[in-house]
Amino acid sequence: MKEIKVALGGCGFVTNDHLKAWRKINNAKVVAVSDLNGSLAKRTAEFWRIPHHYTSFSDMIKKEEIDVADICTPPHTHAALAVESMEAGVNVLIEKPMAMTMNDAEKIVACQKRCGVKAGVIHNWLFEEPVLEACSFVNRGLLGEVFNVEIETLNTKDDPMASNEHHWCHKLHGGRFSEMLAHPIYLVRHFLKGEVKLANLEVSKVGSYPWIKSDELYAAFKVGYKSGRVYASLNSSRDAIYISLYGRESIIKLEVVNSILNFLPRRKTSRFSKGSDSLKQAWQIVKYTGENVMKVVSKTWMSGTERCIKLFSESLMENNEPLVSVNDGLSVVKTLEEMCAKIAELEKKVLV
Repeated sequence: MKEIKVALGGCGFVTNDHLKAWRKINNAKVVAVSDLNGSLAKRTAEFWRIPHHYTSFSDMIKKEEIDVADICTPPHTHAALAVESMEAGVNVLIEKPMAMTMNDAEKIVACQKRCGVKAGVIHNWLFEEPVLEACSFVNRGLLGEVFNVEIETLNTKDDPMASNEHHWCHKLHGGRFSEMLAHPIYLVRHFLKGEVKLANLEVSKVGSYPWIKSDELYAAFKVGYKSGRVYASLNSSRDAIYISLYGRESIIKLEVVNSILNFLPRRKTSRFSKGSDSLKQAWQIVKYTGENVMKVVSKTWMSGTERCIKLFSESLMENNEPLVSVNDGLSVVKTLEEMCAKIAELEKKVLV
């Protein structure tokens, strides 16, 4: 089996998750990392025992013989680095969001088509354990038609991006939200099976960080006659991701961080059925908690990012298309760009 040689661009926080994932793939080897911050690149290479490190992504692409460029830099830099890699004949894996503008996203899609290399995007929440199980329930028809999706993505005020005044996210249209909104967009798109149109968006400010203009967000989407809703907060008492799927036959509620799925089928309204239903819900929590503990103990638990990278490596070995393509990434960027422009517009007003 051919060894996959990988080089990573960017040595920020998310890079560690990528390096953990690549290390678990038997025939993959990370041969180099790059970052504009030379000391950070050096520390990362030393900690992960990676042979080479660079301060220039271009130098790394030119000097290293690699199969994959894994791009973990800030999203507004993705297009230039992805295009450079693909034009050098290198496959690319791009962190979400794939880009911040449609112009950049279209450049990536056009270059991938022209160069004929593999190009995938990290839409990791799609591959978290409870989301995969929810997809199985949907595919088996247990929910009937899914007509509404509601997502809550909650961060505390100690969020490492939001709380850092100098983090690059604050320079983007949409600020911290610009980095996180790709997740709910691709989830709504996936479960409602169509292109997402923004119906409404509101922001407000609750927190005290002067460098953040808005830290609470509500958005409503339409996918044909179906609907989606997103609530994002940077003021939560705990980090959490909640996903609710409403179907004509059943409901699913997911707690993604704790990897718990609660399946709620139709039930009668009698007192007995309410009690029975409560017991069934409690049992599901116990069941999933036990399974999660066993996976951690047996070291078989996988994050969504790990699955994304594993599946991308398999697409290279088997010469298949990546499960999350750059065309998927482009569809998400279309909605994201619209949302970020709306956030910037609203932030010009006085936020209560």
